[in-house]
Amino acid sequence: HEDLPILDVDNDGFSPYEGQLWNVDGHGHGTHCAGTIGAIGKNGKGVTSVNPDPSKFSFFIGKGLTNSGSGSSSGVLQAVETCKESGANIISMSLGGGGFSTVANSTYASIYDAGVLIVAAAGNAGTSAYSYPASYSSIMSVAAVDSNENRASFSQYNDQVEIAAPGVGVKSTLPGQGLPGDGSPRDGSYASWSGTSMACPHVAGVAALVWSHFPNCSNKHIRQALIASARDKGAAGCDRLFGHGIVSAQGAYDYLKEKGCNFEVVEARGGCDQFHDPPPSTTPPPITQPPSTPPTPVPSPTPSKAPVVAPVVPPSPPGSCIGISVDIATVSHSSEISWSIKHFLNPLGDAIASGAGFTQHDASYNQNECLEAGVYSFSISDDSGSTGTGTYKLSLVNGGKVFIEGQLGNAKEHVFGFVSQDTVHVTDSCGNSVLSGF
Repeated sequence: HEDLPILDVDNDGFSPYEGQLWNVDGHGHGTHCAGTIGAIGKNGKGVTSVNPDPSKFSFFIGKGLTNSGSGSSSGVLQAVETCKESGANIISMSLGGGGFSTVANSTYASIYDAGVLIVAAAGNAGTSAYSYPASYSSIMSVAAVDSNENRASFSQYNDQVEIAAPGVGVKSTLPGQGLPGDGSPRDGSYASWSGTSMACPHVAGVAALVWSHFPNCSNKHIRQALIASARDKGAAGCDRLFGHGIVSAQGAYDYLKEKGCNFEVVEARGGCDQFHDPPPSTTPPPITQPPSTPPTPVPSPTPSKAPVVAPVVPPSPPGSCIGISVDIATVSHSSEISWSIKHFLNPLGDAIASGAGFTQHDASYNQNECLEAGVYSFSISDDSGSTGTGTYKLSLVNGGKVFIEGQLGNAKEHVFGFVSQDTVHVTDSCGNSVLSGF
């Protein structure tokens, strides 16, 4: 790409996938993230970045996902481990998928303890579900904010979210296309994308920039500096939406300039429990170890369907609610799709559940929600106005019964009501009954 540093094909990357070259980005997602971290500044081309001077840092590309945006847990771990073995100080992971894995948790913890700072996207489902790898305690989970520093509606929120960064309408680099002489942009192009995938490289880039000024600091010092200096947003102090706040390069630099690299750090806890500033004491406080029981895991998605953005791990439902699953399968125009569920008798009220930020084509997204018995409206829109852009369906988590399904394209509304887990009544937008019971 014309606006990215030149890399050595033989030494500066790795792909665990047979037939998939690390230096060929068939999707564009990785190139976009790389541009946020290190697009070249003051060259009269494209965009600038967090690290505009390529002499101050270097890339090593681990191809965690294939050109289609899918991949496997083993492939991601191979890519991460190769980055570590190749000397990476910071690993940026704008991806997610599957539930808690003891093997993955141990691998990331080992890499973190070896001195590598790992940063990952919190997820784009807009729920409180845990997304992995971001929700492992050894990894900084990054939420997204817009240009007004408001939380992006798609950004996942939970007690593992540690920090926030710009993730809405981020303009960055995309790969070149075509063959010589065909008129296509072989030198690369540019586009504005949204997602926690776009927020993640902002934090990774700031970490690299700050660390370059304080090379004697450890990854744990850099992590603490980032969260201690983040600009507080939302509720006072750390919260589930923004974590410790919005990343600040100047703030982190000032923090380390004042404290140096000799202050106390603790083991990884993640999110709001991650160590901030030590209380004044002549005796260091005891270190509380991370909990031995991980967040409730769920079965991993089929690797071949895993999108770059994180599929959702469903939250634990209350005992009396009815679990439903919302599934979106995109073909194209995915970023223009959004849906919401509201109480039917309160159409102007806030959505009970919603989804947006479907940035990948040919991908499957799943979100689980739990609803009390009652009547609801499900609205889904596809602003592209095109047909054949994908499908949607709603089903019961218990038993998998599908009660609403359709093709994406324009706006649609369905009304449905729960009497019990086994009795659902569905009408179309005109009030005609289309399904009653199972």
